[in-house]
Amino acid sequence: MLGLIVFFELKHPVPSFRLATFVFVFLLLADAASLARGKTRDLLLILTSLAFGLSLVEAGANMLEPKNGIEMTRGWSVQQPIVGWGPERMGSFHAKKWNPTTGESIYEADYTIDANLLRATKSCESGPTVVFFGCSFTFGDGVADAQTLPQAFADAFDGKLRVLNLGFTGYGPQQFLREMETGLFDRVIGPKPKLFVFLTAPWHAERTACKSYWTAHAPLYALENGKIVFKGSCNEGARLWLREWLENTALYRVAIEPYRHRLTHDDVELYIRILLAAVDLAKEKYGAPTLVPYLRVEDGYLAGTGFDDDMIIERLTKGGAEVVDASLATEKAAGALIAINGDGHPTPFANRVRASLVKDYVERHMTSILASRPD
Repeated sequence: MLGLIVFFELKHPVPSFRLATFVFVFLLLADAASLARGKTRDLLLILTSLAFGLSLVEAGANMLEPKNGIEMTRGWSVQQPIVGWGPERMGSFHAKKWNPTTGESIYEADYTIDANLLRATKSCESGPTVVFFGCSFTFGDGVADAQTLPQAFADAFDGKLRVLNLGFTGYGPQQFLREMETGLFDRVIGPKPKLFVFLTAPWHAERTACKSYWTAHAPLYALENGKIVFKGSCNEGARLWLREWLENTALYRVAIEPYRHRLTHDDVELYIRILLAAVDLAKEKYGAPTLVPYLRVEDGYLAGTGFDDDMIIERLTKGGAEVVDASLATEKAAGALIAINGDGHPTPFANRVRASLVKDYVERHMTSILASRPD
């Protein structure tokens, strides 16, 4: 029995392996209690009862937890130094997501990762360079290579710009800043990029605060003496082990984690400061302005933080970012589908409209970016 416990904890052979572990612990304790005598037996009976109760609660949490069926080609996302995670290799990765209750498909797409471990974008290799940083909204979760935001932007300029997509699923402002600090993609970006684009929303504050469940290996920053300071990874050593153990427990995910994700004033302040530190570094190191397509959040999301969307936009603007509202509230009110049903990531339509908003802003306010565009 002990061997089974070790096997399940080390190999994770099934999605609900933690429930199996709890059941095996219950059986092991029950067996030990049947052989013991006196006070030792009493203690083991108490522990057996606790293990049985924990198994029941974990089973209940597994049934209550919302689920989606997801399949990804192996090697799609692995632990990576500097940024925390990313593609293991170049190639084509197939993504499929469906509703396990109804069997209905939510999306199915192929992601092409190039030799630089970036989402492939077809654009002019010799044109002015525009670099998109960001999360899955920028990367293009759920849509084909030809339907991502960076690709839609490149298409809007008829392929006359060199456009790079440095976004990846789960990233936040901390990856944007850390990639520049370390020069991770300097060779790919090349000299004198014209513009950096970072699409963001207040829910990125959960990531910079290391509250999102997948951020254990993400870069960690702290505000010290008024400055943003790199502190390593979100979780290391014993804290990393504890966090990973908890995240594999349905009871924790259902009953505790939602409260952990709630934002505080300091979380949002840190988010703003990290993003502005990235904006400053983009200017200092690359001479590139940063355009921030901003997505407003639903009423109540920022409740209790002392911030609202307008305050965040004002802070970003005063801090040197070029901000454009990319929430698409008008399109949504008109009935347009701007998010994939059952998922929430942008539709190809939303990516095209946001690319158009970015293009219009560049042409109206940042004409120098296009000055060296080839005829």
